[in-house]
Order: sequence, then structure tokens, then C-alpha cells
Amino acid sequence: MGPGDELAGRYGLEEVMGTGRGGEVWLAHDRLVGERVVLKPVPAGSDGAPPVRRLGEPRALAKFRDHPHVVTLLDIVTVPAGGGGEAHWFVMEHVPGGGLDGRPPMAPRDVARLGAQLADALDALHAAGIVHCDVKPANVGLTRRGAAKLLDFGAAYRFRDTQTVTVNGPFSFTPDYAAPEVARGNIPRPASDVFSLAATLHALVTGAPPRGDDGPAAEDDDATDADTTDADTTEGGEALRRWRAEQGVVRVDAEATGPLAPVLTAMLRRDPRRRPDAAEAGRLLAAVAGPGGGAVGGEPDGDTEPGPERATQRPWRRRALLAGALGVAALVLALLLVPGGDGGEGGDDRAGGGPEHSTDDGPGSIGDPRTADLCELADAAALSRFGSVRLDADFGNFDQCDVLITPKEEDRLAPDSRIDVSLALRPGAPPEAGEFSRAIGEVGVLEGEPEDDECALTLVPPAAEAEELVVGLRVTEEDGPVAGGQGTLCLLAEAVAAGAADVLNEGRVPRLATPHAANSLVWTSACALLDAEALAGLPGLAEDEPEVGVREWSCEWANEEKTLGAEVAFHRDQPRTDPAGEPFRPHGFDTVIEEEGNGEGTCTAFVEYRTYGGRDADTYAEMVRVHVRAEPAAGRDMDQLCAAVRGLAEAAAAELPAA
Repeated sequence: MGPGDELAGRYGLEEVMGTGRGGEVWLAHDRLVGERVVLKPVPAGSDGAPPVRRLGEPRALAKFRDHPHVVTLLDIVTVPAGGGGEAHWFVMEHVPGGGLDGRPPMAPRDVARLGAQLADALDALHAAGIVHCDVKPANVGLTRRGAAKLLDFGAAYRFRDTQTVTVNGPFSFTPDYAAPEVARGNIPRPASDVFSLAATLHALVTGAPPRGDDGPAAEDDDATDADTTDADTTEGGEALRRWRAEQGVVRVDAEATGPLAPVLTAMLRRDPRRRPDAAEAGRLLAAVAGPGGGAVGGEPDGDTEPGPERATQRPWRRRALLAGALGVAALVLALLLVPGGDGGEGGDDRAGGGPEHSTDDGPGSIGDPRTADLCELADAAALSRFGSVRLDADFGNFDQCDVLITPKEEDRLAPDSRIDVSLALRPGAPPEAGEFSRAIGEVGVLEGEPEDDECALTLVPPAAEAEELVVGLRVTEEDGPVAGGQGTLCLLAEAVAAGAADVLNEGRVPRLATPHAANSLVWTSACALLDAEALAGLPGLAEDEPEVGVREWSCEWANEEKTLGAEVAFHRDQPRTDPAGEPFRPHGFDTVIEEEGNGEGTCTAFVEYRTYGGRDADTYAEMVRVHVRAEPAAGRDMDQLCAAVRGLAEAAAAELPAA
């Protein structure tokens, strides 16, 4: 066959456009309708399968004939072949722009627009049970009007049954754009296409997929696809590409991708369960492309100015505090944990102290935790694109800041759904092997274990080794689910991490505009409130070396079997005006005891130390929170747990300085 030949008495061959799985792909002229088309041969196959078995691609494409962002299958023609057989050809829509591989870099918002269109195409495919499997720049075309078209379904896979759309061998994929689960040989899933779409969009902006320079044989950071073509065709280069694909190596060029960076990072997560689905990715990409600068989730309603609000009067926040802490603590176990956990400066020998003991003159990313304003790590104005934002600087221990986000009404799947973002200091240092999931500038990032209703990260600042402090980031659904589920939570986590990393990369966390009062518990040690004598009623705890939190603001003990435990920690919240538990006043301090106050199998006491005016001019209380937990194997009922908590609360209250 050559230029000028005719196929099926209708299609005049013009030029070879490339080579597909079945052979040469031709640009042709349809003499009947006067338009150009693409002729693609059906692979002959080596399994002896009848031709109908090899026509999976057109069957897939036929379902999307009217989709504006999927290439159109126009016809299937059969022509005589050598040896008395038959050959089948697909007649495809000609997309004049061709594939986008080799194009100059495009602007992030233009790429976001194309990405939203491609995500819409993928969403339609996934709804029909089909995974494309080979999304990459070469398989994305542009129409004359600049709309994106998804091309080449030769590698597609039907994930709702055991039959692949392409039946001629193992899964086909391109390592530079493949999701790690596909590169490792697992069955492709819709989330795999989301990963590949993000890698494609990154390449359209930067000229290269987001594989970075990690690995056993690193390439130059500045190398592009064109620079590395020769190397990648060698055995070593191909092995490196496949290794990177299997490991899910990703490095997003945040500077080049700009507003796309958080969306791409969420779509490129190593764990497919933590990626947004195609529909959610499309919504997020469309928002980035929008005239408002890519406000994910839309702009705030009404005439409200974007930006943070301070927390207004709200019910006492009675979520399971220990369970929340454990979610981030599990991340820190991946780090080189630091004995003592006091951030490099031990607490005072007993309860007491004051601002004069501040050690705020040394170098570091955090500085003295007692004077650091952790809320400065949250770029609240940037987060307003997710909904209405409130900074809650007066909740929890002194080592944390919370951001409460109320999504727009259409994004709330329950009337009171909201998102809680917690930024908290944790004892820790960089892992000895330096095995971060990725880095944002000089800040290392570690991903937590996936949960359906939360997304967790640990940020390791540049000075973490010296300061022995890391930043835990936890994003959770509260009071009901939100649209996009974990994908939305992880996207929000990435946005918070990017803002926090900017602060940490620039220097030290800013100081509090108004320091804590001289009589604040921030200057004291929670660990000093309970001694071995106080713990004697809980077998095995007095002998345990406690797990010490930042600045000794918390201490936790457990028996050897881990079936019985106790914790003392400082806590802030609004005063209890209508306590649900039983109040009493050890040593003159109002105290509330709550069954299940820290989750199942716990009893918790809140000892109110002093009240003060919070940042929002509302009234808050500094408290000592004491809880005891027991597994069923410990053989303790709730009455016994609460009796033990009462004793610990009395012991702690006796050690508190005068308020």
C-alpha cells in the first residue's frame, strides 16, 4: 500500500501517520463525503481468534459516538487480504491537531481546561466499565476549535468482567505515564487513568512527565523527553523508567504548574484509593481553568470576602481526641522517633514556669513551640476556595491549630457536613534512609495510611533533625460526608501542605502576635502532674517509660500488654456550661468526668484551670485532660475506669499552680 492507493473503493490513502499495534496508520480522504479520515488496521492476532474477538476497540468506541471528547469511530471496513483471507480496518475521525506529544509547553490554565474535558471523557468510559490504560500526550488530540479528544483505545480494558477490550496480550502501558499499580502488573482500574491523566497534564505544562530524579540512576532535573530519548531507549534507561513507574516516583514541578499543582499531586497519589475519581478530577480541573483563577469548589457565597473567619460560638467539640491524635501519631512512627519528645527543650521539673523561660533566640524551622503561631502555617485565604473557612486557634493542645471548613451546600452530603484540618507539632526527626514520599522544596512529605474519612500527611521541616520536631497534618470529615470523599480530603491536604511548606521553606514559623499569659499552662509540664504514686492504682503503668509529647504538654503510659493505658495532656476549648458528665471540684478546679469521652473503652476527666479571651474575643478555658482506656482483656468496667480517672484528676489538680 502506498499514497494514492484506494481502500474499500472509497478511501484514498495520503500519508502514513504512524504505526499502531496492527501496522501502519494512514491519513486518507473519504471520497464519498469529502473529508479526511484515519485508517487503522485491526491487529491480526497470534491466537487464532476470529476477527470479531479482535474488534473490542470499535465496540468500546461505538458507545461514545456522541461524546465531544472521545474520538469518533466512523466505520469498520473489510477488504481482501493475502492468502484468501480478510483484513479489517477502523475508519476513525481525523483530529487535525494530532497528538500533543512534542508540542511546546502550554499555560497551566489552558492545560486545566483540556484536562477537565479529558476527565469528562474518562468519567464516561469508567461509567461504562472501560479503562483507557494508555492516557498520554500522544493519545490526546485537539480539534480545530481547540477541544481535547481522547485517542487510541487499543490498550483499553473492560474492568467489570474478565474480558479485555484489547485481547492481544498483557496490559499495554507507557512507563512515563503509567500508574504504579499498572506498572506492577495489577489489573487496571479507573484510578489508574486518573494518575495517567495527571502525568499527561504535567507533561503538557512542563514538557516532561512528573517522574523527578529519584531512583538508582538519576537523570538531570532539567532533562526533558527530547533530552533523554536516547538514554531511555537503552536497556538501562528503560529499566529506570519501569522502576520509576513501579515505585510511583513522582515529583510535581509546583513552580511551573502553579495552580494545577495541588490537583495534580492529589491525582498522582501512589495509593489509588486516595486519588479523586475522574468526575471529581474534572470538577477540580475545571475550577482551576475558570475565570476566577481556579477556585476549587467555587467562590464563597454572597458578598462574603474570601479569607479566614475566627471560630464563632459553637458547641463543645466532643470528638474522640485520642483517636484523632493516633491518626497522626501513626505517621510519626515512620520517622526516627526522638526519646523525650520535648522539641529539644525539656519541660520544667514540675508544673510551673513562665515566659522568661522561652528559648526563642535559636535557629530552626519551628523555634520555641510555646511562642510559635502554628495557624500561620495555614493559608486560610487560599483554602477559601474549598468553602467557608474558620481558624480555630483555641482548640486542643498548645501544639496545634485547627481550620474548620464548611463546604458549599451542593458539596455537603449531609446538612452539617464540614471538614476539619488539624496542624500539629509532633516529636520526630527525618527517617535515616531519607525515604520521603516526595518533597516540597526542602520540606519532606510522608503519607499516612489511607482511611475513608480522612487524609493524613507528615511534613518534615528543613531543621527537623536539630529541632526534633515535625508537623502532622490531618484532614477529616466531621458530622457527615462531603462530595468527592477522600479525594477531596486529600486534595485539601495537599493545598494545606503546600502553604505550610512555603512558610517552612522561607524560614521560621512566625511568632504569636500576643504571647500566652504568664499564668498559662503553656509554660508548665503536663507530665509533672502525675507521678508513680498517682499511677499506682493502674497495674503496670507506673513502671512504663511514658511517651512524651512536645514540651511535655502530654504524657501517655501503657502496661506491657497495651491493654491498659492512661494519658494526661493540656487541652483548650470553650468552658463546659452544660456538662454531660458528673461535675466535681478537686482542689477548687471545676472538673467534668465523661464516660466514653475519648472513644469506646475510655473514661475522661476535664479539669478546668483558667478561662481567657480567645483570638475571636470569645471565652475559652485551659484544661488538663486525663483519660484512662482499657481493652476488654484488661477486665475493667466503666465504673472502675472512671474511679481511676477521678483519682488521677485529683492528683493532677493538686499539682497545678494557682491560677
